[in-house]
Amino acid sequence: MEIILDTSIIEQLSSNGVLAYIAVKIADGTEATTAALAGLVRCRTGVMLEGVKEVSVAVPELVAKVPKNRWRCGVVKAGDGVVLQNLESERFRVFVDDLCKKYWAFLNPDLPFEMTGRDGVQIRKFLSDHRQWIQVDWLKALHNRALSVVKYRHASRSEPLWVWVGRLDDYAGGPKDNFNKPVEGKGNGKAAIREQGNRQGNEEYLARTL
Repeated sequence: MEIILDTSIIEQLSSNGVLAYIAVKIADGTEATTAALAGLVRCRTGVMLEGVKEVSVAVPELVAKVPKNRWRCGVVKAGDGVVLQNLESERFRVFVDDLCKKYWAFLNPDLPFEMTGRDGVQIRKFLSDHRQWIQVDWLKALHNRALSVVKYRHASRSEPLWVWVGRLDDYAGGPKDNFNKPVEGKGNGKAAIREQGNRQGNEEYLARTL
């Protein structure tokens, strides 16, 4: 049986996590117990349990806990081939799409959007830590982060995602200045952008896109 492993994911895992990742890839499309996964790579159940928990945080769309102490591995089909919805995977896709088409495209229109394995791990961790956030929440925070960069020179336009995306909730209340302090008394959102007038059209574009 041939399986394809993502080295960018492996680099983020411990030795137990790597074993679990391989087992989950082998079991792709099924639901399996921890013991069954351990048997696939001939390791102890305790080792597999630690590893599969690690993988479920790093790559939630690949493996997740389901009732009866089993693990869903990849996309499991039910009944007549109906694919069970993987909500975490869809949430991740929408978040990355917004990062690319709204945040990055505004700040770096001439620079291609690229996402490394390190970026992906931090994004998944952020979404896992903020399960209550929906698209409107992260769009508001991305808007404030972009405003911080454009208006207050808070950070580099092309700063790597992994550096800051885990702290995106810091921008939920508004933009920050170049000293990493909240901007007080200056407002935020579209109204604050309009205060800058039409300075090269940047702020109007930001208001429309974020």
